[in-house]
Amino acid sequence: MIARPPASPEPPGLYLHFPFCAVRCTYCDFPTVAGQDALVEDYLDALVRELSTCQSNLPSAIDTVFVGGGTPSRMSPRELGRLLQAVRGRFDLPPDGEITVECNPESLDAGKLSGYRDCGVTRVSIGVQTLDDAVLSGVRRAHDAARALEAFELARNVGGFEINADLIVGLPGERLERWSETVRAIAELQIDHVSLYLLESDKDTPLSRSIRAGRTDVADGEALAEAYRETVDILASAGFEQYEVSNFARDGKVSRHNLKYWSDVWYGGFGLGAHGYGDGRRRSNRADLPGYLASLSEGNDPVAAEEPWDPARRLEETLWLGLRLLRGLDLEALGRRYEVDLHRRFETAWSRAEADGLIERDGMTVRLTTRGRIHSNALFSELVGKGSVADA
Repeated sequence: MIARPPASPEPPGLYLHFPFCAVRCTYCDFPTVAGQDALVEDYLDALVRELSTCQSNLPSAIDTVFVGGGTPSRMSPRELGRLLQAVRGRFDLPPDGEITVECNPESLDAGKLSGYRDCGVTRVSIGVQTLDDAVLSGVRRAHDAARALEAFELARNVGGFEINADLIVGLPGERLERWSETVRAIAELQIDHVSLYLLESDKDTPLSRSIRAGRTDVADGEALAEAYRETVDILASAGFEQYEVSNFARDGKVSRHNLKYWSDVWYGGFGLGAHGYGDGRRRSNRADLPGYLASLSEGNDPVAAEEPWDPARRLEETLWLGLRLLRGLDLEALGRRYEVDLHRRFETAWSRAEADGLIERDGMTVRLTTRGRIHSNALFSELVGKGSVADA
């Protein structure tokens, strides 16, 4: 097994976290705060300071920036421009670099979108989740379906952006027999990308706690699997090509930033609770806002945890993340990168998964089948945490 971390196969990306929201959705487990907008300027001061002074292991050349949250679209163009200026002051971001901003429908207007475009934003990701108003209200979204559709119209009219829609299937109250109505309405929009997520109930969120306590009912796994299959079919018919388990793009307009997470590429994470990976080490920032602000005001790195280089663990993650990509995983190339024979080491797992219809093999490339994309946990459990990689 390789003794030193391999270099990043392509330039890193940056993730910037903006935690402020109007309300906190019941399913959200990200580090966010609501009702604390008085701290926005202090937070931006701290984030600019972190961008300027921390994570010195990152190379100077990057090619993607992703501003997530929280609700980054609560920032004015001036505030967002200040962050991007700090990025460009430290990192070399090429003119064709991808800059994505997550947006909530209720916080968008034409002037703000024009300002974002003038700051250099190339991609907006609009959080729709569903077009069922009762479901949106039940999970405390601050918009309704009409406002969501209006947000897409605004982004198209302003122009100059690639546009993504975020959807979540399986939220409480969602009638899955009508889920296709949401998907078809989104597919008919003149947008470039759709991200589809299945509701996760194992997180520490108000919704998850209510589900585990039996107070809230949600769809079972088979119903979600059927909704997923239906979504894939509808989007394919509308010209969206699936390139990752949860992501679909028209005309090759994939999320270049998110591809880094699935391709063993380094990325810097800046802001409250942000995670990063570089030079073989994973790190995560403090997730409490007062502590994050205090660390940076005192001139300290706000890091909360940092993992040393562990080739076995990193290879495990690279295996299961890489398998999420529909292009598949090149076992020979990845094996050279980590100096291990992945075909031989996991032959039992590959053979069992192939017999179960979860994967298909083409020479040294392994790909998930349609069935495998729905039931991939059975394979992942054989690849991760079994100790077999560490013995390689």
